[in-house]
Amino acid sequence: MRSLRAAAVAAGACAMVGLTVSGCGPTGLAAGPLQTSISTAFANLYVLQQVEQGNPRPSVLSLHAHTSCQKGTPATPQDGSGVWTCLVTYYVAGPAYPVVAKYIVDVQTDGCYAADGDGPASVNGQQTVTGPHYEQVTNPLRLIDGCFDTT
Repeated sequence: MRSLRAAAVAAGACAMVGLTVSGCGPTGLAAGPLQTSISTAFANLYVLQQVEQGNPRPSVLSLHAHTSCQKGTPATPQDGSGVWTCLVTYYVAGPAYPVVAKYIVDVQTDGCYAADGDGPASVNGQQTVTGPHYEQVTNPLRLIDGCFDTT
């Protein structure tokens, strides 16, 4: 209990004083590494989803997947653990046809996250997708779990 109280006091001191000292300041949990991790995971899982649905296998590179994440409002510091909203833009029919998939992402202090699909329903909004013989298969894009380097 004493160490928990000391950590809370130290965190409060960092917030109140606004100094960057050892233990205060940026956490390493920034938008850039999160966006890169989600982009890579999404592209790989999109390929898996297409294969499981019996569609032609796209290449990961052809998707040109890139992600934009925001924590809270633009006024919110864009780092740290907590809930982020991420939009993955990718191209399925060439560079003229972008598609956007939305994820609500819970980032933990260790750089690991769970990204919950929030639409469109046909991409990541449903627990299952229809396979080639009309069977229901687990949708690999519904929930993306991953980690990124925080150093």
